[in-house]
Amino acid sequence: MHRLERWFIYNVVRLFRIRSATEHIARGFSVGLVINFFPTFGLGMVISGFLAKAAGGSLVAGVIGGTILGFVWPVLFLLNMWTGSIFLAPPIVVSELDDVTPKTMDALMWGATFMTGAILNSVLVGGSVYLIIILIYQRIRPPVLAWLRRQARHHQLRFRRWRRRRVVGGPGFLL
Repeated sequence: MHRLERWFIYNVVRLFRIRSATEHIARGFSVGLVINFFPTFGLGMVISGFLAKAAGGSLVAGVIGGTILGFVWPVLFLLNMWTGSIFLAPPIVVSELDDVTPKTMDALMWGATFMTGAILNSVLVGGSVYLIIILIYQRIRPPVLAWLRRQARHHQLRFRRWRRRRVVGGPGFLL
């Protein structure tokens, strides 16, 4: 859990330290996030950065957007199937997360129901995230950066105290 927390904080720091226009960041992040709705077979981070840059957005924001939802792929698959099944009947019914297995994913991943859901979800989520970032990024950036600086200082002080407690018997001697 500690590793996931550090990874999340690291990406938040990277996102809020970008010195670029809000629109540039919003475009990159939303394009990167949209990639998560499609199967990328482990190349989502690279594809999201490339597409974000090609769309005129921030490369860093695109990569962060592309990695942020990668670990919830089964949930996104289920969401795509639910959305697509509103318009097209799926050949295999996937109604809950337990139904998302490698077998059902292989059978449905490139089907019309899945792709319809993926396209609709990516347009809705991408557009919503873009608008939200445009509206709030400049307002929340200064307080978030100040909070991150305080957290970093607190972490450094905690690390130094831990390091001093570990040193016993002078230089070079660690427990």
